Amino acid sequence: MSITGVVTTLPISPVVLPPSAMPPFSVSDIRKRTHAVQEIMRGVMKEGTHYGTIPGTPKPSLWKAGAEVLCMTFRLAPLLESRVTVDDPEAEWSYTSFKRDGNIVTGICIGYFEVEATCTIAGLNGETFSRCSARCCSREAKYRSLSLFDIRNTVLKMAEKRAFVSAVLMATGASDIFTQDLEDFPELMDPALPKNMEPKPRPASPTVESKVGQGLTPKREAWLFRAAQEAKLPKEALEKCLEHLCLSAPDVVKGFFDDLAKRKNVFSPFLGTAA
Repeated sequence: MSITGVVTTLPISPVVLPPSAMPPFSVSDIRKRTHAVQEIMRGVMKEGTHYGTIPGTPKPSLWKAGAEVLCMTFRLAPLLESRVTVDDPEAEWSYTSFKRDGNIVTGICIGYFEVEATCTIAGLNGETFSRCSARCCSREAKYRSLSLFDIRNTVLKMAEKRAFVSAVLMATGASDIFTQDLEDFPELMDPALPKNMEPKPRPASPTVESKVGQGLTPKREAWLFRAAQEAKLPKEALEKCLEHLCLSAPDVVKGFFDDLAKRKNVFSPFLGTAA
């Protein structure tokens, strides 16, 4: 103690426990937690509102509304922090994109805006369960045709949403049930295929079965049916194309989908034989 009666002490630093020092969950606790997520999904969440299934993906995608339900279920508190990483209204940049009809579109945009958001998920006692970051910028395809000053808030909210959903998945251990939020990719969220576009059972010949899974993966197959639906491809032509891909080597299948990604007319060889 000093002569003035003031006691000087060293500041006490907060004690931070490493993950290995925290009591682990038992197998029973993990099972109960996973079961709770599944029950909430079946009893509370609605497909198309809280989550959605993308054609060709094995798991449904968690949306922001579903992440909020999980936070309420487990009494988690999300803390969002955002910072502008780039804000240059004078920046000038060009872009090239491919339309579905095969045409190439080019353009020049003025201005660039980018935001990084960080979401921290905390429990009732203040313990941190997860911390994830995500970014969004005005160069993304759905924003680049809009005025920079009109999309600032949208870019901010999208970055926060991505970080929030990612952090909730990590905190609740629900990644084995849901994937990351994909609702901001509308091109992947086409409605279910009509019945005349559904996959046809393949013949059980050894030649076809030996090739299935090597090049034509389930994800590529779902992509093929979406592209055929958009191109209004006749059913007979689609069957010919599917049979061709099943009997082709993996490198040939890869080349087919590389051309499809470039918006080339990959279905023309099968139209002549469809009649």
